[in-house]
Amino acid sequence: MKALILMTRIPLPGRTKTRLMDIFTGMECAGIHKAFLLDLFNLFDYLKNEIDIFLTYTPEDSFHIIEDMVPNYIESFPQKGEDLGEKMGNAIGKVLNKGYDSVVLIGSDIPSIQPEDIYKAFDILEVNDICLGPTYDGGYYLVGMRKLHTMIFNSNLKWGKKSVFEGTIAIANNEALSVGLAPIHRDIDTKEDLIKFIKETKECDNEGIFIPKNTLEYIENMERIPSWLKVN
Repeated sequence: MKALILMTRIPLPGRTKTRLMDIFTGMECAGIHKAFLLDLFNLFDYLKNEIDIFLTYTPEDSFHIIEDMVPNYIESFPQKGEDLGEKMGNAIGKVLNKGYDSVVLIGSDIPSIQPEDIYKAFDILEVNDICLGPTYDGGYYLVGMRKLHTMIFNSNLKWGKKSVFEGTIAIANNEALSVGLAPIHRDIDTKEDLIKFIKETKECDNEGIFIPKNTLEYIENMERIPSWLKVN
């Protein structure tokens, strides 16, 4: 059995996508995050018959904000832990304890992720201890395993810094754990990330590609959309 976990903050104004708040309001940043989630839920519709899907969220008392958005086939539970690494490890451990053979966890900042990326991650886990999906900024958007390896979530790693992916690989190597890599993606944290996301999405061959329509439409319909984000 296979399980996929989506890990997300609740899109509260002023508390999500804060690195975009130099160009957007807190409300607009929350709206962009909601659009990411809607696109991911649409993606999950392609996966739900083969993979069980979970959502883990923070803060615990704010789930009502997205409750109506979450498809009824997704099981949701709050994040537990002191830092991001501990929260990821606890979420993966919780789902593995339900009896799944392999579990993949992804973040919510990758609206361009494709169904094939998820399938590939599970294929990688057939022959590796760990699967990682790297991001262009030096982190990772995906981590998967068949058995919980908490050491790769070492609290000494600087979560959100460029050293995280390399540091995680180094820990796995030291523990003699084999690692396979899913396709690289761009997480969206900054103005530059948004520009590249729009450009890459517009230029891609749409045939067979899952398009994050909610994100594109939200940006296109913003009242004061910057010229550099206009979708033609």
